[in-house]
Amino acid sequence: MTSSEFIPQALNPGRSRWVISALAMMLAYGAAMAATAYLMHPQVMTTTPMALPMTIQLSGGLLGLCFILSCLALAQLSRFSAWRLSAQIVPLWLALTALAAVIVMVFRLEYSSVFIMVNWPLGLIFLFLLGRMLSASRASVFAVMPGVDTSEMTTGDYIPMDGLSLPTRAVDAVIATNDEIANPDFAPVITQLAINKIPVLPEELFREQVTGRVNHRRVDAADLIQLRPYRRYMVIKRLSDILMASVGLVILSPLMLVVAVMIRLESKGPAVFVQRRVGEGGREFRMYKFRSMVQDAESKGAKFATASDARITSLGRVIRKLRIDELPQLVNVLSGSMSMIGPRPEQKAFVDNLAEDIPLYPFRHAVRPGITGWAQVMQGYADDVSSTDVKLSYDLFYIKNLSLMMDMVIFFKTIKTIITGFGAR
Repeated sequence: MTSSEFIPQALNPGRSRWVISALAMMLAYGAAMAATAYLMHPQVMTTTPMALPMTIQLSGGLLGLCFILSCLALAQLSRFSAWRLSAQIVPLWLALTALAAVIVMVFRLEYSSVFIMVNWPLGLIFLFLLGRMLSASRASVFAVMPGVDTSEMTTGDYIPMDGLSLPTRAVDAVIATNDEIANPDFAPVITQLAINKIPVLPEELFREQVTGRVNHRRVDAADLIQLRPYRRYMVIKRLSDILMASVGLVILSPLMLVVAVMIRLESKGPAVFVQRRVGEGGREFRMYKFRSMVQDAESKGAKFATASDARITSLGRVIRKLRIDELPQLVNVLSGSMSMIGPRPEQKAFVDNLAEDIPLYPFRHAVRPGITGWAQVMQGYADDVSSTDVKLSYDLFYIKNLSLMMDMVIFFKTIKTIITGFGAR
């Protein structure tokens, strides 16, 4: 079992439990939409659903698909403890239904506004119910071996355990260090725990799932070297990058044009700023951004932006807070030098300096850099070695857990980040 496949049983509801809960909510939402449809067109109650108007069928189909994807995403969210599950439901539902609305507008499909107005909030209600069910299923009591440090573990209750005896009360899992698990004296205890169906979780892997970070100060570099993204995942991700970047450029081009004109009117210099960044494989590429600083802001050398950086223009503060300055990078995504989601690329000067202080820093370049990423939605902006150290721990967690569902979670959290302005500089 590889680390990327490891998901502690104690951190997520049993598979059968969440499947039953999700199916129950899907059936309930389907029944609610069916009731709405037949109330709007009672004359077809004695016929088949296909007799309903196409506007109802299309609206119901899109909402149903959005609801199914939302249930799958919530199941993925319930695997980790790095966030509050309920706080992700609204941005999740908003993002998926907004994407469905874009599809409707692009292809000029006919829909029923009344049907959507009734069933959109119902979908949100059923998702909150599912979120409550999944949250209630999370484990809350863990027994910890003497060598385990629980200072960063905030999920659940922890009770100390004598290393050579079973827990004195009912627990959901036992957490132990690798040395303790390998200790022959602990083997009889592990056997009894297995008989009682209580999992034994390695400390570091458990900590990763709780915090959403990899402790790169303690991780074995040999494990990271063996990380290889699945080829099928990379192909699907590339296709989705091309689709999202193409649609984004078409829809956002009017906004980008207005922003470009406003930048030129406010201060001297080009509207689009071109900067060399380090990407996949450590190769440099030209990254595009809307200029948010005064011209020649880095004439004296590259340096991190600070919260009160005098180089940032008035308009620049607005577009940086709303992440509008990153929109030209959709061109980078189309060209293949970037992805929609991945570790943020840095300048060569920063990379070289940080690699000296943080030896595992170059592992960020194992995948394409992204417009948004796990570190951005969990930590925000990093402006020194200390915060970059934390940022790397999030980036490595993302690389170890690469999946389409992980990307979907980051996408939904990015929507929330843009709304709140979290981490902007």
